[in-house]
Amino acid sequence: MRQSPTHRVPSSPHLSAAVLFKPEAPGGLTDGGACDSPSSRSPRLLATTLLGPDRWWYLSDLAKRLGVGPSSLQRELASLVGAGILSRKRESNRVYYKANEESPLLPELRGLAAKTSGLAVVLRDALAGLVRRIMVAFVYGPMARAEERPGSEVDLLIVGKISLSDLSPRLRRAEAQLGREVNVTAFGPEEFAAKAGSGNHFLRAVLRREKMFVVGDQRDLEDTLHPRAD
Repeated sequence: MRQSPTHRVPSSPHLSAAVLFKPEAPGGLTDGGACDSPSSRSPRLLATTLLGPDRWWYLSDLAKRLGVGPSSLQRELASLVGAGILSRKRESNRVYYKANEESPLLPELRGLAAKTSGLAVVLRDALAGLVRRIMVAFVYGPMARAEERPGSEVDLLIVGKISLSDLSPRLRRAEAQLGREVNVTAFGPEEFAAKAGSGNHFLRAVLRREKMFVVGDQRDLEDTLHPRAD
């Protein structure tokens, strides 16, 4: 099978990473009907393509991952290729897309994708039915520090009255969507507070580094570390 050269267009110096992450409107990929300006880019489309940097996405597979029709992505993808954010290649009658490693915006875009519309949202959706049993949950490690590599796992710590058997089927779906393995560590509230208070080496290392909260926030974490007496 003959493969045509990969198509790349230099990134526009006038684009900033922030404008590519305009929030989505409920029920759609963008908050406007047309997709002909950088500010209307779908955060989910960017997150999917940028957080799996080594994968070439066939249009139909990408549309299926996002839960939309292939035709609804074509204009956005063409604009992202034109802006130098994505690369495009053709094999026979198929067209594929992936992150353009030569784009100067790529590191910042990946960080924004992980922290806003990509990783945290996927995990939050996966845990949605269990939130009442979770006190706090956050990503730590390379993904939280925006230092991920193609093979990096997602390190997820959860504190709550919940078991791994409750989490496993939900996180498997998240893994399929992210294209990355999710390495989950779960603690009960009392166990977490006791181990953190005793200077547990693992928790001490995790708690002093960057965190990306999925459920709760820093205040909830502090409350879990220092529970109030009834």
